[in-house]
Amino acid sequence: MRVPLAWKNLTGDPPRMLMSLLGIGFSVVLMLMQLGFRNSLVDSQVHLIHTFDCDAIVLSRSKYQLNRLQPFSRRRLHQAAGVEGVVSAEPVYMALPEALWRNPSDRTRHRIRVVGVDPLAAVFGREDLTSLQQRLVVPDTVLLDSRCRNAIGRVSEGDSTELSGRRVRVIGGFALGTDFQVDGTAVTSSRTFFNLFPEYRAADPKLSRVELGLLTFSPGSDVEALVARLNAVLPPDVVTMSRQSLIRLERDFWMANSPVGLVFNLGTVVGFIVGVVICAQILFTEVSEKRPQFATLKAIGYSNGYLTRVVLTQAGLLAVFGFVPGLAASWLIYRGVAGLTGLMMQLSTELSLTVLVLTVTMCLVSGLSAVRTVLAMDPADVF
Repeated sequence: MRVPLAWKNLTGDPPRMLMSLLGIGFSVVLMLMQLGFRNSLVDSQVHLIHTFDCDAIVLSRSKYQLNRLQPFSRRRLHQAAGVEGVVSAEPVYMALPEALWRNPSDRTRHRIRVVGVDPLAAVFGREDLTSLQQRLVVPDTVLLDSRCRNAIGRVSEGDSTELSGRRVRVIGGFALGTDFQVDGTAVTSSRTFFNLFPEYRAADPKLSRVELGLLTFSPGSDVEALVARLNAVLPPDVVTMSRQSLIRLERDFWMANSPVGLVFNLGTVVGFIVGVVICAQILFTEVSEKRPQFATLKAIGYSNGYLTRVVLTQAGLLAVFGFVPGLAASWLIYRGVAGLTGLMMQLSTELSLTVLVLTVTMCLVSGLSAVRTVLAMDPADVF
């Protein structure tokens, strides 16, 4: 059986091969961590929207990001409910900067996001929330995100603490996760929400300040057409968007308008460049130490094309086998970061394939640099 020369060059010195693979794996970890943090930022910001069970969402026209609160009059939801094709229009209340959670262990206060809903309305599309939602009819009770940051404190079902100076009892938990702005999330009934934050309540319930309006359409409705109709009917202080459109808007904000997205993309480029340098050094050292062997191959008639394939094949093998330890290390780091921070650090197939392509490209670019050294060899100079 013929053994490819590139494979023999790679495996001929096991200790060196191990160090080479670890070097490539290091650059893989750098790229995966940068892209992972970038994706977790975006995914965590839209995770709350994913939990809602609705076809479209009404929000203030001046609202440009989910956690930047811009409430509007609940009267707009009553107007939306009167449009043909709209089955329900449920209000969602939200408080963030004024919501202070007291850690029951060390008594410190921390800002969290509080979401108020009608406990008897079909608001959420997740079983872990819908199964507990009706229990919120009991005043001063909350559901607490089990993936809150550790500073919030570990709270079990039945425990009591203070939220914005009022005593509340935790009656259950759900898994949502944090983001770069929120340390945790608590869900309450609209009644409890108004007890906690009376400034959102109006004498006329129709005028209460609503953060989001969840619209459900009749089955078979053309969502985009009905959204366009709502935007034509409702006053200009609000806008209606399909749920997917709002998710795209939120993602675009963080990817295009936030410096954080730019920072992590730049970090990925740095990781790529580091990998190119590491791989180029590995291949250059390999080629330099085997100058007599490459020169001999040229002297006995092997073409430049064959020598080029040998070097590029070795570069490709470095990429594939170096990717494996980098991927394994990143998976462990992802789990650790997700557990410590509550961020949605997910090592998806798409992300893994993206970094694999970057790793192969990185090594092939380095291989082309090493090929120039091989092609420039003159057997007469070597011998």
